[in-house]
Amino acid sequence: MPNRRGAPKSRRMLCGGSLRRLAGGERGTALVEFALVGMVFFLLVFGIIDFSRLFQAWTTVQHAAREGARYGVTGQVQCDPYTDNRTECIKYVAKGATTGLSGVPDNVTVTVNSWEFPSYTVEHAGSAGEPCDALEVQVDYDFEFAAPIISNVLGAVSIPIKGRERMVNEPFGICQE
Repeated sequence: MPNRRGAPKSRRMLCGGSLRRLAGGERGTALVEFALVGMVFFLLVFGIIDFSRLFQAWTTVQHAAREGARYGVTGQVQCDPYTDNRTECIKYVAKGATTGLSGVPDNVTVTVNSWEFPSYTVEHAGSAGEPCDALEVQVDYDFEFAAPIISNVLGAVSIPIKGRERMVNEPFGICQE
């Protein structure tokens, strides 16, 4: 007996019943597909974010080493009212340029070395040097991934980042040979 649409009643039930059975059997398939594709998608998104943070940390460390060296070659010692040590002032300025990095100041180390003028072969570790001496400021930072997805894939690993800048002290005094 045809219904209002013109199709027999038995054919309509057959189509409707098979569609219902088909949809009911695939109900969890979308969830499984999302779980598989979602993991790769989130790994990609958080990977891009964390590697952007890594690049930002690298540029910040390079900038901090440059700022410390630029301050050091001028011969200034007035960085902090509590110290007049030139080497400590250079470290203070370099660490101040690392704002924005996570874990600062615990994860940041600054070392200062100098080489005697005119041959630049005699190294003085921990010294800012005299006029015309070469000055090197090195900033070390241990970068850690923030996204738990990346940390779980790579393990709890920290990436050491080094920034190094070498300049020649200005003749803020007499250059001695």
